[in-house]
Order: sequence, then C-alpha cells, then structure tokens
Amino acid sequence: MNSARAPRGKCGVLRVASWIFAGAVMATAGAAFAQQTPTIPGLIVTTTPPPQQREPVAPLRQEAAPPKAEAKPKPKPAPRREASSAPASSGSSGGSGRGTGIVLLVNDEPVTSYEIEQRATLMAAGSGGGGDMRARAEARWKQIIQDPKTNERFQQYLREKQPKSRDEATAMQKQFVGELQRNMLDQLRNEARIGNIQKFRAQAREELIDEKLKLQEGKRLSIVITDAEADKTFKEMAARNKITEEQFAAQLKSQGIDPMTIKARTKAALVWRDVLRRKYGAQININDRDIDRFVEQSTEDIGSATKVEMQLHRITLAVPGRIDQAALARRLAEAEGLRKQFRGCRNTQDLVKGVPDARFESLANQAASALGEPTRSLLLNAKDGEMVPPALASTGVELYAVCGRKTVKGDEEKRLKAQQELTTREFEVVSRRHLRDLRAEALIEKR
Repeated sequence: MNSARAPRGKCGVLRVASWIFAGAVMATAGAAFAQQTPTIPGLIVTTTPPPQQREPVAPLRQEAAPPKAEAKPKPKPAPRREASSAPASSGSSGGSGRGTGIVLLVNDEPVTSYEIEQRATLMAAGSGGGGDMRARAEARWKQIIQDPKTNERFQQYLREKQPKSRDEATAMQKQFVGELQRNMLDQLRNEARIGNIQKFRAQAREELIDEKLKLQEGKRLSIVITDAEADKTFKEMAARNKITEEQFAAQLKSQGIDPMTIKARTKAALVWRDVLRRKYGAQININDRDIDRFVEQSTEDIGSATKVEMQLHRITLAVPGRIDQAALARRLAEAEGLRKQFRGCRNTQDLVKGVPDARFESLANQAASALGEPTRSLLLNAKDGEMVPPALASTGVELYAVCGRKTVKGDEEKRLKAQQELTTREFEVVSRRHLRDLRAEALIEKR
C-alpha cells in the first residue's frame, strides 16, 4: 500500500491546547487557595474598644509609611532618543522592551529580537510545569505565614479597620488572607513567566532559524501559503478548543503573545509540509507488510494481534524416536535444502515428495498471534510468496511459507491509524535530514 500523504497533525501546528490554557495551573492553584482561606498561624483575632480619635484608614495591603517630606518639583526630563528607528509591534509581551533590532541574518533575511522574545513567550506558555508551580506556591505560602512581619501587618490592619465584633474581625482576617494569596500568586506567575522566557530564548532563536530556512526552501520551490490559509488554521485551533477566534486572540494577548506569532509559526509549518510532500512524497512507501507488523506489535490494543490473519504453508520434518542434537542438525540441513528449492506457494507440496517423515499442511486464516516467536516476527516481516528460515519445534523442524494475508474487516480503522503513524514517522525522518542539509549550506550571521 503506497501513501504520499503527510498527516497534518505532526507538523507542530495543531498542538495548541497547552498554549491557550498555559495559565490554567496557576489559576487552579489560586482557586484552591481562595477556597481554603486558612487561618494564619499566630494571628490572634481580638477586638479592642475603639479609641476616642480614630486614625485614618491605610489602604489595604500597605504597611504604615512614615510621613513624607514635601516633594520638590522635578524638572521635566529631556526627550529620549529611541535606540531603534523601527516601530514597536503591537501585541508585544513585557519582553518586547528589548527592542526590535536585528540579531540574526539567515541567508540575508533578518530575525529580530522581538520575534525571538515573542517565540520564547509562546514556548514558555506551552511548557506546562503545573506540578512544580503548585509546589512553589505551597512553599511560598508557608514562608509567608511563618514570617513574624505578616502577623504584625495583620494586627496593624485590625487597628486601622477597628472591628466591632469577633465575627467582623474574622471576616477581616479572611479578606486579609485572600489579599496575601492573590499577591503571592501574581508574583509567582510573573516570576515563572520571566524565568521561562529566559529559559526558552535560545530554543526560540534556533526554531526561528529553522523557519526562515523552511520558508526560503518553499519560495525556491514556488510553494505559496497565503495569509488566508494561516488565518483559517488559526480559526480551526480556536474551534477545537470550543472558543471563538476573538476569544483565542484575547487569551493569547493576556499572556503577552501576539496572535501573529502563532500565525507565522503555522505558515512556516504548512509551507514545510508541502515542501516535504513535493520532494519526498513519492519515496514514502508504506505497504501491507509494514502495516501488519505495526498492528501486530502495537501495545495499545491487546486484541489487535488476533486481527491479522495469514495464509501459510507449513512443512514439518519430524524426528522419529529419540531427539538428539545430531538428529536435529540433519533435519535442519534438510530443511535449508528444501528452502533453497522453494519457488512459490503453488509448488510447496511438491517439495516434500520423496522426503522421509515430511508432512505438508496448508493453514488458512492463521492468526499471527497463535504463532510463537521468533516464527511470528519472521512471518510478519516476510513478503508474500516467501519462505522463512526453519525453526525448531517439539516434534522436529518446521518450515513456513507466507502465501497471503488479510485483515478482519473490523480492524480497518486500526490499520488506517497505523498507516498514518508510519507515514508520519517516515516524513519526520526526511524532514530532519533535509533541514540538517539546509542548515549546513546556510549562511547564518549573528549580530
């Protein structure tokens, strides 16, 4: 069975669920903390008689500050010259302040620091790390509630608010705890975001180099992917996550990601898909034997092995009497001789004529799973009309010839998935090889 189709799901363009909901882990952690609102150890809720003159209420989450000296008017700063004349792109992340200067040239095509920052932000958003983030949140919260200054701030907060009853003081405590938790989670999110962006910056740079090479190769082969096609894929991403295109764009922007960053990545992947199809599609050959072997060896479905049925011819060379090494060696030599004479399944039965203690059998619809190893693997790897090497059996030596194979009707879906998986693997191999060759020939200049 031949297939020159490259599956769309393996080019790196459709796996966006983690990009969209990359902040879900911290949101979950925040919800968990908000629901608990635990009593802070060491915080003693007390009510005191109100003083005769009340102090002004300080803003929430701020410690009492000393009185400020009268501020002197500052002179107006002189207008600052921009480091780069290039305009700042819209939808930039916090890291876009690094500028839009050119940092790389790939065959004279520029890669800017803004592109690297955006791609690193996108990678960081899709990196997950929820388990580590939750552990950090728990550790940070423990540190906060054990800090004596937290209790001091709470007592100051009560003095400013002056609760009139124990219930009112308890409610204020919950509010105070909630504010602490929200501030802590915001700080952790920001720390994680900055740390992840820094971690992925080098990887983003390499990915952008690869994409420039892919687009250049597509241009050389006159392969064109329009903006409308990239927009359509973007819309499909949103639909798969059951949100509108506008909601998808808003979620990306909330994480500091310009939607054009995903569209650019998508466009490069679509171009590269067509490059591989045009250059290597005719070379990708997934036949029935490959599919049968994949289905047989698959561990996803234990029952899948029983679906592959084969038409076999078997020749058994028995060893009468006591079986010893010398007798088996003679029979193995005879079996090899018969195998050399094999010319196809039509004449298999003729091979045993005149051979003492030899028996021929035709096995129709033989389940591959019913055969032992290594015979099963040898047969699954054999071509139709091929006889595999002899194997030892309890009664002597056996020879098998593959005369045909079929798959039970109910297993066609598994076979289709197997074909797609095998095709994907083949395209991944040629993709890595071709990209490696393009890199070897490219002129990459770092600035």
